[in-house]
Amino acid sequence: MAPAPGPPPRNPFRPTFGVSPTVLAGRSSLLTAFELGLAEGPGSPYRALIISGARGVGKTVVLNELEDTALRQGWVHLRAYPGPEMTATLVRTSIPELLDTLGSPTSRRMLTGGSIAGVGSVTAAADPAHRAPEPTLITRLREVARILAPRGAGVLITLDELQSADPGHLHDLATAVQDLMRDNHDIAFVAAGLPAGVADLLQQQGTTFLRRAHRVDLAGVAPAEASRLFADTAESGGRTMSAEAVAEAVRLSHGYPYLMQVVGSMTWAQANLQGADALTAGHVRKVSGPAVERMGLQIHAPSFQGVTGQQMRLLYALAELSPDNGPVRTGDIAARLGLVPNAISMAREALLRRSLVVVPSYGHLQFALPYAAHHLLAHPHLRP
Repeated sequence: MAPAPGPPPRNPFRPTFGVSPTVLAGRSSLLTAFELGLAEGPGSPYRALIISGARGVGKTVVLNELEDTALRQGWVHLRAYPGPEMTATLVRTSIPELLDTLGSPTSRRMLTGGSIAGVGSVTAAADPAHRAPEPTLITRLREVARILAPRGAGVLITLDELQSADPGHLHDLATAVQDLMRDNHDIAFVAAGLPAGVADLLQQQGTTFLRRAHRVDLAGVAPAEASRLFADTAESGGRTMSAEAVAEAVRLSHGYPYLMQVVGSMTWAQANLQGADALTAGHVRKVSGPAVERMGLQIHAPSFQGVTGQQMRLLYALAELSPDNGPVRTGDIAARLGLVPNAISMAREALLRRSLVVVPSYGHLQFALPYAAHHLLAHPHLRP
């Protein structure tokens, strides 16, 4: 009797936000420059980076990869989180925990009026007259830098969703990083966010240092790199993907990193359902509709929440004039709405700040993400 078939090979594609893919495509030049910048020394421009890009283009994945690059060189990393306690969390929690792992003698915390089971109440505190100064972000980071210096290593600080950071906290963080850089400590800072939100935030007072940081605008993945990703990822999972299937997947995903993982993952699943050993163009075509629907559910639907009626009317006019997501003259959009071109300027600027549209050339608008027009036309109830 023939043995029962085993489970299908594990899906190597990862259509999950913020999770590094099995094969990274289109970002090798940035990672190489950053790696060189860490080895180069405090003067490298790649030690202060601002990464911007549309939703799902892979900003968080790039942060993950940059962190891994630093770790491979012996560096340590800290993650800052944009919230009301961003600076306080670094000073009171994240950096003390890092100092503990580095073996810093000053990181031990004192007990004050605590209770230990089986012992009772204990109190241990220094004489108030000889109390040490309250630590700051700068003093904490200097302590980390001093410990790492003999090891030839430094500290990388990363911040995701930069556009959501409080300007005051961002000023504190930027001042601390700049202060250590001025004294030739090994420190690097990388932040990522949506393009328009980042641009608005960097116009705030106290962000001069960040404005001088090297800007990296993440775009879609080129077809050749996308082809390599599909073929190599499938191979890493123990399957082949035909040249026709790769070409079909590249065409369907438009070089958009999140959609590339979705298309690959669903194609893999379709091959499982059909008991196939290889991924074919037929499998890709079979999942094209569901893949586009998932793009709408996971990316477009949240993006359109909170968009005003006038802005939605502009988006629907753009979708109707270009259902394939191509560029459209702003004059044609205004005419579609029965307005003069100047009458849509405020809505246009608001949509640009939301990163829902881009200006591909003077006097034109285009959806920032693939299949946005398809999503709107498939959901007429969103029309105001």
